[in-house]
Amino acid sequence: MSSKSKLSPKASNRNRSYELIAEAIREGQISFSSSNNKEIAIPSELMKIIEDSVQALSRGRKVELVDSGLEITTQEAADYLGMSRPTLVQLLVDGKIPYTQSSEGKHRRIQISDLVDYQKRSHKDRADALNRMVETGQAMMSDPDYVELSMEQIIGTIKEIRKENAVKPGVTRNS
Repeated sequence: MSSKSKLSPKASNRNRSYELIAEAIREGQISFSSSNNKEIAIPSELMKIIEDSVQALSRGRKVELVDSGLEITTQEAADYLGMSRPTLVQLLVDGKIPYTQSSEGKHRRIQISDLVDYQKRSHKDRADALNRMVETGQAMMSDPDYVELSMEQIIGTIKEIRKENAVKPGVTRNS
């Protein structure tokens, strides 16, 4: 059974629309017209936003446009990253995420772009740590002098790797 037959007619039409729009973008066939039918060129930056949005929507993902310079509260930032506010504040204090503080010193604000940068770094650090753990495990298994480790030794090794990469248990983003 093809995937199209599983889609509702509305979803199938919507996906086809996205495909047609994406094709038109790739071929440079998208333009705007003013009220007097004068063609308006679309800047490449805007075309990139439209193309990325169409691709995400065609995959059924939600799309939001947010000004990268937008500053949000610590609670909003914590919600975005899927962690508690105290954990986020500790990251701010530790210098892991830049922030600004009000003149009274009571309120911290974080730029969306800094949150996205932190999130990318955090994902990369976790992936690198996991890869090192896999490599270590594979090397141990291929070593003729391999000795089985106790659960305490394994946990100790994981804790050391986490400490090296500042990976904190339980700090994940809800997908």
